Amino acid sequence: MNEFGDATGFNVDGTVAGSIALMQWIAENRHMMQPPVGNKYLYSGKDFFVMIIAGPNARNDFHMTNSEEFFIQLKGDITVRIRDINGIRDVPIREGETFFIPPNVPHSPQRGPNTLGMVIERRRPETEPEHLMFFCQKCEELVYDKVFVCKDIVQHFAKAMEEFWADPALCTCKKCGTRVMRPY
Repeated sequence: MNEFGDATGFNVDGTVAGSIALMQWIAENRHMMQPPVGNKYLYSGKDFFVMIIAGPNARNDFHMTNSEEFFIQLKGDITVRIRDINGIRDVPIREGETFFIPPNVPHSPQRGPNTLGMVIERRRPETEPEHLMFFCQKCEELVYDKVFVCKDIVQHFAKAMEEFWADPALCTCKKCGTRVMRPY
């Protein structure tokens, strides 16, 4: 650790690191981007972080936080399923396009095979909770809302998803009895 905290982008001696050959970095790290989310930090700084996310993913959750998220679709087309005042809708993001999620909008990125995207997010303070929400596919009732402080989105999300799918008490809809299953 140096005077810049845990931020990457600095050499050990405190000088600024050079540029990153993005497609080379992706090729070297692609094997680590696996379902359920498929994400890996490209940059993890003091104020924000950048993830590269490879498809396919396997998500039937919705993520919500008090801050914005900025999507850049590098390869292939994806859909971001959102829940807002108009209900659930799919927002397509095509290769080369960007998309902005406002704060407090539950969203679920759906990434097909061989897709690549970049997501930029603000680093949240330890007092700011995140939500990982699962809804019943049959009746749309909220089945589970995991509220937690997420120090490491790459590790926390996959772990929270696996815990949810493994526990019948958590993943069974109280309203209609349908079980929310692992999507893969």
